Amino acid sequence: MAAVLGLLSALGIGLSDLFGRRVVLAASAVTAATAMQLFSALATLAFAVVTASPFDMGSFLWGCLSGLGMAGGITFYYLGLQQSTSTLVAPIVASMSATLPYLYAVSRGTPSSSLAAAGAVVAVLGLVFVTGGALSRERLRAGVKFGILSGLSYASAAISFIEAANVEGWWPPVGQRLIGLLVLLPVATIMGRRHFPPPGQRVNGMMAGLLTAVVSVLYLASLNRNAAVGAVALSTFPVFSVLIGRVFFADALQESQAVGIALVVGGMAMLSLG
Repeated sequence: MAAVLGLLSALGIGLSDLFGRRVVLAASAVTAATAMQLFSALATLAFAVVTASPFDMGSFLWGCLSGLGMAGGITFYYLGLQQSTSTLVAPIVASMSATLPYLYAVSRGTPSSSLAAAGAVVAVLGLVFVTGGALSRERLRAGVKFGILSGLSYASAAISFIEAANVEGWWPPVGQRLIGLLVLLPVATIMGRRHFPPPGQRVNGMMAGLLTAVVSVLYLASLNRNAAVGAVALSTFPVFSVLIGRVFFADALQESQAVGIALVVGGMAMLSLG
């Protein structure tokens, strides 16, 4: 079940790209990230209230700490998409945000069978293959730079969320998205970027935010069941991001990337069976 919930989270990230990238193209990466955090914070807060979720200050603060990493991850990720391509940026992000939280979860005692560990290796190897593609030197450098920065940020967010998952309740996603919003608002001001999507793109900003709220809730549920498996499962989002980038934004898709996608699918199957 942890793998299934993690995969649904990954699908949610891919679908959020469908809407978020439109805001990026019409405004800026920071505007898109800020709008996503705003609508996501509102949605997670409504979910916690409606479900009468028990509040725990410790897990909420871990969620807030996760929000710092999430804000950086989203911003660097969209900067990468703006200056490079999803077929390069997304897999770099995923490889780092899978490996580091997985190792952390296992080091903290989360059970992981040999089959599941092998599946994690296969999935990460597949993500490396997905990075294949012909790019100019400038776009290659930008993609690698922002991919690494985003990957480190997302990994720190995931590790903090693993700690938040130790306590029952749905308030950690609220803290995560609220802090992300509070960080991005002044960043947008300093950079002279819009805080809200321009007319014609507001529905896209709202949809991207709602989908990321769903991602946070599903991901927390996945980590509650098995943190190591959930972390790797979520990291497969480049499969969905690359496919959506190919279909809707004409991103290039090479044969090696198709092989990588197949490896990711196989690795996730091993994780699920393990």
